[in-house]
Amino acid sequence: MRGIILSCLIFLLASFSMSQEFEERLSSIGKEELSLPSPSFEAENQYAEVENFFKYFDSAVNLEELSPESPAYTKSISRSASIYSINLDEIKNQYLKGPIFFKTSKGTTVYVSASKSSNCPDLSSKCADKEKFFMILTTSRGETFFIRAMSIVNWGFLMSGSKTVVIDGEKYTAKVYANASSPEKSKLEIKGPSGAVISSSLDKLGQALAANAMQIKLSKTYKLAYGNEIVQTGGGNAKFTQNTLLLLIPYPVQDASSYFLIKTADIKPTGSIFPSMEPNYIFKKVGSTLEILEK
Repeated sequence: MRGIILSCLIFLLASFSMSQEFEERLSSIGKEELSLPSPSFEAENQYAEVENFFKYFDSAVNLEELSPESPAYTKSISRSASIYSINLDEIKNQYLKGPIFFKTSKGTTVYVSASKSSNCPDLSSKCADKEKFFMILTTSRGETFFIRAMSIVNWGFLMSGSKTVVIDGEKYTAKVYANASSPEKSKLEIKGPSGAVISSSLDKLGQALAANAMQIKLSKTYKLAYGNEIVQTGGGNAKFTQNTLLLLIPYPVQDASSYFLIKTADIKPTGSIFPSMEPNYIFKKVGSTLEILEK
């Protein structure tokens, strides 16, 4: 599930781009404090560095949502032997319970992961990817807490964000400290009543998320994960829907710039082909069983 971790990594990485609200805030500061001296060359460089940092995360996510095509030769389905037959119910949302976790004082395990919503904070479908990413806390008692990534980014005096959730009556506060020179080393920190319970760089978070994905080999090797769609409901909140998605990430991961997202509703019992990903393979979904066949 290395790919899934990377998916979470990707999700968190993409969340770090500059928000419009932050830009408006900078603009208002400029209007109100007219007596401030002109920024020095060093300050200009600092702002440029921040912009480059956010642009890095914008470009790091290149999610391709695939549209299916019907198989060109239906006879090939009956002649093909199934390469994989996967019970999707057995792997559903397993990426949410990776090896990065902490426990409350009452013994409840809280898993740390990340994912992307299918809509925007204003409930529309069109916005920057940075507005769609969430860190997710999943407890061993079945609770789920969604933390919008843009709300927890910290960058010196320029950005200061955090989000606190209450689990077992205890407060846990999440922050991400951005690192421009090495974005993958940006640090996720979660503090509880007795101090930090999670302190992990984003690359380690990515590796942890990938650990829970299923590995398959087609024309290349992928990490495969499956889970419920996430939608935003307003006010920084989100929830799962009944719709499900399939995620495939080329493995070993070379960078965070290419992975494939398939709506499981688009995978037909008669077979669907995704030419831009694996043109020589047929994907079939019958009930909760996913079959992958070679043409």
